[in-house]
Amino acid sequence: MDPFYYRLTRSFWRGSHEGSINVDPLEVLDSDSIFRFSERVVSQAAEEGNCVIVGRGSQHFLQERPDTLRFFFYAPREDKIQRLVAQGTRRRQAEHLVDTVDRERAAFIKTFFHVNWPNRPVYHAMINTSAGEETVIRTMLSFMQAEPAQGAA
Repeated sequence: MDPFYYRLTRSFWRGSHEGSINVDPLEVLDSDSIFRFSERVVSQAAEEGNCVIVGRGSQHFLQERPDTLRFFFYAPREDKIQRLVAQGTRRRQAEHLVDTVDRERAAFIKTFFHVNWPNRPVYHAMINTSAGEETVIRTMLSFMQAEPAQGAA
């Protein structure tokens, strides 16, 4: 998400005389342009088939495609913190990171898709990763191997 001061400056620029001169619009790398680019990349990857896309709003970009499986992975806060600590992150930093990332994910989904995170109806399954990697993998594979129900998307 772009900081408030950046969004404010951009709105003044677009509404100013300089911003309305008949020249190519200034291409800025901001959250809106990254969002549009992400949508194109995710859609193109899905068109090419057989891919795994993690995050980037892909669950919403692809929710109308009947040839996708959409999983939401979650874990209790303490488990996420412990994973980061095990990778060498200091506990206090891990706590901050877990809280910040979840807050930013929620803000991203709310801002660009106008729904609360996680938006449960777009997922085929929500999987608690605390069950362990093998369990998560087996669960995903069972969905991939299942015959689709008649008329199901």
